[in-house]
Amino acid sequence: MKALRDEMKLRDETRELENAKAALAPTEHQHRALKLSGEQSRIGITVQSAMEEIYRLPNAEKFGKEVKLLTAVRHVMDEVVGLLDQPETGDPTVAAETEAIELLLQTKRQNPNGGGGGGGGPGGGGGAASTQVALSEIGPGGEANAVQEKRQVGQSTGRAGKEFPAEFQKGLDAYFNNLEKDAAP
Repeated sequence: MKALRDEMKLRDETRELENAKAALAPTEHQHRALKLSGEQSRIGITVQSAMEEIYRLPNAEKFGKEVKLLTAVRHVMDEVVGLLDQPETGDPTVAAETEAIELLLQTKRQNPNGGGGGGGGPGGGGGAASTQVALSEIGPGGEANAVQEKRQVGQSTGRAGKEFPAEFQKGLDAYFNNLEKDAAP
């Protein structure tokens, strides 16, 4: 689930570099764009690895839609590498990065209860769960078995009531006492 987060970070860094372009020497801009290109290549390898994990599943043929989306993501990421190598950090690159993010989000939104027919249980049993492990490497939260726990969080601001910290209370008391003293005839 890491590729989605990394791609979003890369898009932000590309925007920042484009905004700083006027203040940078052309060679520095090119150097930084090439670093971003290398990062895009690394993210693309992560997506490729997820695809390879799906191919290794015993029922890989059931996940054609996911593989098709990941293949499209990989092609868009290759396009981004080419743009950053030029070095192009403007709208075309940001648009391509956004397209990759949208495709990754589509892949992430696949129905986890699907998985085809057959077998005694609904959905043919475990097929989708197996793919979710492979797909877990391309979105936020890199941990496939992460458990979210609910916890109580106390209110830290906006407390009701008229209690003030002691130093404020002393200051307010002194202020109002002086006001009353000056207002008295």
